[in-house]
Amino acid sequence: MNFKKSAFRSSLAILALSLSTSAFAELCTVGRATQVLWKGDWYKATITEAAPDKCKITYVGYTADDDEWVGPERLKIKVLWKGDWYPGRVIKKEGTSYLIGYDGYTSDDNEIVPLSRIQVR
Repeated sequence: MNFKKSAFRSSLAILALSLSTSAFAELCTVGRATQVLWKGDWYKATITEAAPDKCKITYVGYTADDDEWVGPERLKIKVLWKGDWYPGRVIKKEGTSYLIGYDGYTSDDNEIVPLSRIQVR
């Protein structure tokens, strides 16, 4: 009986990991144009690969030597709130969701949102 419970738990863990990986992969759609924060400035880039919790990007106008893996906190994003999209940034990951700061708003307006409400812009 313990073997069945253990196998079931393992299956659930694998399913949860694959769901979170595929959800982030939706944010990191290969070929999607975005902007990436590097040393305080935003640079145009294209997403070339997706992995759990990060995207591989290539900077527009730069060589492959400058390609890098970046986390969501370095991507320009927009967040769905009450039917409209608002520009923002990921501050940090909170479990399977993300703490978001909205452009032009104070930290009082920060909120934790699921990945399903976030898109790269």
